[in-house]
Amino acid sequence: MVLKFRNKYFAQVAALVLCLVLPSLAFAGAKIKIDDTKYFQIGAGFRATVALNENSAPDVGEDALDINADNMRIYTVSQVHKNIQVEYNTEHSGGTITLLDAVAKFNFAPIEIWAGRHLPPSDRANLDGPFYLNAAYTYPMVQSFGNLGIFAGRDNGVSIHGDVGGGKIKWAYGAFEGLQGGADLDDNLRHTARIDFALGDPEPGFYTGSTYFGAKNLTTIGLVWHREEDGVGTAADQGDFTGLSADILIERTLGSGAVVNLEGAYYDWDTDGKADGTILQGDSFLALASYLMPGKTSIGGFQGQLQPYVRYQGYDQDNSNTAGSRGYKDRTEAGLNYVLDGFNAKLTAYWYVDADHDNNVDKNVAALAMQFQL
Repeated sequence: MVLKFRNKYFAQVAALVLCLVLPSLAFAGAKIKIDDTKYFQIGAGFRATVALNENSAPDVGEDALDINADNMRIYTVSQVHKNIQVEYNTEHSGGTITLLDAVAKFNFAPIEIWAGRHLPPSDRANLDGPFYLNAAYTYPMVQSFGNLGIFAGRDNGVSIHGDVGGGKIKWAYGAFEGLQGGADLDDNLRHTARIDFALGDPEPGFYTGSTYFGAKNLTTIGLVWHREEDGVGTAADQGDFTGLSADILIERTLGSGAVVNLEGAYYDWDTDGKADGTILQGDSFLALASYLMPGKTSIGGFQGQLQPYVRYQGYDQDNSNTAGSRGYKDRTEAGLNYVLDGFNAKLTAYWYVDADHDNNVDKNVAALAMQFQL
């Protein structure tokens, strides 16, 4: 089966490449200055894939070729006062436009208070979002192991965060709506917190990126906590949700533009043993290694750096009360990026295999992808 899948994939590579290079992108990014303290800024982000999915066609046993516009985002920032920003972002996906962020940011340096829909203090992958992951194109499946918020990791709430030593230590705490309805009969809040310790160069600011493409030498450790009473289960069978996670990012420059990255994360989600439609109880982890090669490679008039990577993810569902929420699953992945302009322009070829070890089932996926931002 794997040989058949591989042969079909390589036979269609030329067609897939054409599908990637044909779209003409015209993102209009601009910053409009109103006065010395006020401005309006707009940008956009686009991600798309052409993927060959094993055994996914309507005809059982046949592979499916899927072409997807994975993300189309519009970003806006309005500086309405020297100490106040309003951020409003949307995403077009699946034929609908969905609100990503609508948040007012109050700057009381060295702390900030954010109110509205935004990312809660959480793991690095969630704070990266899909556009600022290192190397890997696909969002970590183990992070989705504990679904958070309303959409794309966001939730409605208030958070406070700050830096110490220019980002050598970062801290953040927030209170958010969390679960609404279902088990949450008392309208409890979800509390989230994160603290970072930068043992190398500092990483100031709330948002994260999982590489600086050699601009920094990093060893940063992050610790995360989530808690919501009656945050899982059903109205008739309530449970408390507690989530703990830790992540580490190591980045080292090797000269001539070469960069090595090592990244890892561990998650422990506890649902009091209650079955839940969005959060699965268990432990999960990921490990990633990438190498940004020195020098630039010219392909068809483009100049970019090649970046091979490997990533492994695994999770152990241990809800003993629900048959569908038990067992070990993993994903083994390898890929190659062609980095044209950091996070703003890159092309990716990747392959992964998902394995359900308890049921002895696996599935291969191979894809070509692109990401552009302004």
